[in-house]
Amino acid sequence: MNFNCSCKKINFKDKNYSYWENRITTSDEKIIIKKLNTKETFNKKILHIGIGNSEFSLKIAKLNKVTGITISKKEIVFAKSLKIKNYKILYCDKYSSNFKKIFKNQQFDLIIDTNLKSYSCCENAFKFYMYTLFKILKKNGSIITSKNGMRWYKQLKPKLSFNLRKFFYYKMKEINGNPKNILKISELEKICSSYGFRLLFDKKLCYLIK
Repeated sequence: MNFNCSCKKINFKDKNYSYWENRITTSDEKIIIKKLNTKETFNKKILHIGIGNSEFSLKIAKLNKVTGITISKKEIVFAKSLKIKNYKILYCDKYSSNFKKIFKNQQFDLIIDTNLKSYSCCENAFKFYMYTLFKILKKNGSIITSKNGMRWYKQLKPKLSFNLRKFFYYKMKEINGNPKNILKISELEKICSSYGFRLLFDKKLCYLIK
């Protein structure tokens, strides 16, 4: 996988890493699911960044077409086992140049990412990601993120774990990341201004509208 920065990267593709496939849906994502799981969200083309346990697509892909990405092979295996219609899953790091390459000829009505900057390796990677999101979003489309997700910063590292059901297995462990990955409203306003996007908030969510 290629990147537009020189930061050292962990190769999560070399093993079947487990991450969120067997964990409960985060409260941030549940809010977005509730918001979109209505008759108003119909026949939309949606990009879901970080598929987790795929509950999002279980609920939303009934009336829409969802494409999801992840860097966890176990999440992909689990997602495919659910046999959800209108749901396509791809292995991709959102901060990589591969992300732009994969979606360069596609356009989405909605892009869902509960933590736009939280896992970024550097400012260049984050800015490249945001630029790509704006390019693949349809006119009048929205990027939806969590206000809570803007306030924290994490990074993933590989870990060899053990339990009686799985025995030894590889998983992604969250550790503290770079505090610079707190996404301040002023920074988001500056980004939106440079691309001519509207920025709206409700109690829990943030909307970047093209």
